[in-house]
Amino acid sequence: MRKIGVGLFLLMTFVMGAMVAAAFDGDKKAVTNKMCPVMNAAVSEKFRSEYKGQYVYFCCQGCVTMFEKDPETYIAKLSKEDREAITPNTICPITKEKIPDQTKFVEQEGRKIYFCCDGCLSMYKAKMAEKKN
Repeated sequence: MRKIGVGLFLLMTFVMGAMVAAAFDGDKKAVTNKMCPVMNAAVSEKFRSEYKGQYVYFCCQGCVTMFEKDPETYIAKLSKEDREAITPNTICPITKEKIPDQTKFVEQEGRKIYFCCDGCLSMYKAKMAEKKN
């Protein structure tokens, strides 16, 4: 019984620390979902797992491990907004055609963006390079 109490105390201390750190992080995070599906705490860019072709973010590595054991349970706990954020695009942002597979993509702002062909992927990369200059 005592071990359980100590374990819960340590877990809560860690979660509170993660929440405080997230509160002081004024920069916009490059993530898909905003809340951890396991602990319902603010997520970190450091902890992520891929789920059905898109990244899901977490507050700590322990939550990543728990998620990977039973992802469907934790996906169901996400808000509608966060579930939509982790849904991969199925329409090419260049041609507006259906994407045949998830082999052509670029990672941008913490998410994968898929394309229908290598030409569209190259065009998108060129446009992004122009914006940086």
